[in-house]
Amino acid sequence: MLNKLRNIGFLLCGVLALSSCKDDDGVGLSIQPDEDILNTYSGSVKVKTSASSVDSVLSKSSYLYLGQYTDKNFGISRSEFMTQIDGRIGGVSLPDTTIAASSKYNGILVSILNSLDDKYGDVESISSPTDVRLDSVSFYIQYSDSYLGDSVSLQSVSIYGLNKDLPHSNKQFSNVNPSDYYSEGDLLGQQTYSIKGKRIIRVALPNEYGEKLLKSYIDNSFATQEEFARQYKGFYVKHSFNEGAIINCSGVGLQLYYSYDADIKTKYEGRDTVVRASKFEVNGQKINPLFSSFILTANKGVEQINLFSHPDLAERLESELNNKELFYSYTPAGLLGSVSIPFDDVMSKVSQDAKDPSMVMFNSARLCVRAKYIDWVTHYRKSPNKYMLLVERDKMVDFFYNNEEEDSESSFIAVYDSTQNVYAFDLTRAAQMKLKGSNTLKDMVLVPVSASTVDSKYYYKQMLAPTATMFYSDQAADSLAPFFDFVYTERK
Repeated sequence: MLNKLRNIGFLLCGVLALSSCKDDDGVGLSIQPDEDILNTYSGSVKVKTSASSVDSVLSKSSYLYLGQYTDKNFGISRSEFMTQIDGRIGGVSLPDTTIAASSKYNGILVSILNSLDDKYGDVESISSPTDVRLDSVSFYIQYSDSYLGDSVSLQSVSIYGLNKDLPHSNKQFSNVNPSDYYSEGDLLGQQTYSIKGKRIIRVALPNEYGEKLLKSYIDNSFATQEEFARQYKGFYVKHSFNEGAIINCSGVGLQLYYSYDADIKTKYEGRDTVVRASKFEVNGQKINPLFSSFILTANKGVEQINLFSHPDLAERLESELNNKELFYSYTPAGLLGSVSIPFDDVMSKVSQDAKDPSMVMFNSARLCVRAKYIDWVTHYRKSPNKYMLLVERDKMVDFFYNNEEEDSESSFIAVYDSTQNVYAFDLTRAAQMKLKGSNTLKDMVLVPVSASTVDSKYYYKQMLAPTATMFYSDQAADSLAPFFDFVYTERK
């Protein structure tokens, strides 16, 4: 309801603090010059709310996601990905005959012979390499301590080779159909895992695949990344068995292990000597000390697409989520909470109160949306997300794609206030623009985000890890329902 306050002669600016979302029932006074007497008014209106499903999100993230988790209310969340591999190995020639002082670097460790037989000294040089042989090749997935679900749940991942180039675009979306890029006959390997282990999953790939790749490097087949990608189009990493958890993959790629023969210059009991690797013996047993590996990573320099799906979400909207007093934001690519501010009512109120709307200034305008802690058994975070973005729906993709800051016109950020269980968005500037005829704030959605700072500027990323936030809807009790309140003055 709109409640008109009596006209007053003076204004105390800032009395109605934006940090509170309690209904204002009065306006204070401060001393003003007689010629600046102001009429001050306030009002409050309810806002319409809803939740709508979304079939995709912008697949822009520092992480790739893998696994499947089923929640009591939201149902199945499945995360998979497709990725190319960066074929650049930093100018290293294979086989790598450099001498490394530490195992942290590529090449042959300087102390490798001494570690096998203490009569040998450090490796001084390696020459005349021949007979390069693959030992093994694997697809590796490193993951962080951040995950959703059960750490002991047993799951399986399948690795498929792509048979078609991934589209070259920075605006990749999560609803790409992987069937357009692979076939069931392209299976390269499978591995069962649980995330309580060493935080790395290794999937053995066929030796034929590794031998072809190794030979390509020995023959210097790739002058550019584009040439590499034409031959090795990438991988589809598919969740293939059981469920229970979704992991954040912080590192993905290929690792090849190989050995070769060569002349090794060193010392034997203090005397200079050259030993052929294939002839090297320890206690009468031949051991080739020349083995090495190299890693090809999937990084931001190549095409990557996170794939998210919720196969039974539509059904859940008709059952578990069918609560008129609540609405939801559920990520990624699940549900978007929507709010519709009745600006026609606000502008009608202004026109009724003010003799000259052109002399009206909004002192405060706030959208307050109350959230609710999740109250069922789940692995989701039960408290509302710390940061919430309010943005026009058709500007949401560009907001994340361009790494935009909030502009207080079509995008707004609120930090969750746990004392009042509320997100309070400051829309003062936007309301003033609306009064002047702006066409902003048409179709607003609530999007959970994470925040980071660079050079004192805040940047926000869309949550691609599974999250859920519950809000009270316009059908909830008046004390809980979202509302838009405002204070404005008319200068005489």
